Amino acid sequence: MLKISKKADYGMIALMHLAQHPDRTSWNAREIAESYGIPLELMAKILQKLVQKGFLVSHHGTNGGYSLARSAESIAAAEVIEAIEGPLSLTNCVSDDGLCMQFERCNIKSPLQRLNDSVVQLLSRISIAQMNQQQQMDLKSEHLKEAPFSILKDSPNKLGPEVDCQVTVPGPRRNV
Repeated sequence: MLKISKKADYGMIALMHLAQHPDRTSWNAREIAESYGIPLELMAKILQKLVQKGFLVSHHGTNGGYSLARSAESIAAAEVIEAIEGPLSLTNCVSDDGLCMQFERCNIKSPLQRLNDSVVQLLSRISIAQMNQQQQMDLKSEHLKEAPFSILKDSPNKLGPEVDCQVTVPGPRRNV
């Protein structure tokens, strides 16, 4: 199963949080961790790693905390994942350090390498800013989900016996 670790998830959550609040100069680890229900110690370690890798700047003092070291547009998801987890690889044979016992006879290493490269390229094209934009669009669509259509109960079924209900959607009429 292709899976991004919780640490990488939390790193991207923290970066998105900072990108969503450009009006504030810095956020401390406790504020970010509490906002998302993430253990403070884990968040603090992740933020330190993001400072070491150049994604964040650490501000010391009573009003200290963390801020983005560069624009959210210039931070790719692949960079964040690699900074926290190391090189991205779907299997050992496509990683920098891995060779399996089947490597010489393997008939899927080349397709896996191409698949791995495609995943890395895709993640390299997705910025924290784009993820933030998508999340904002998703939040707006959540408001639309409250009443996007109405089901007309007890209306005469003009569509035939196989259709149980009629659905109306704002805009052009559609029947389901």
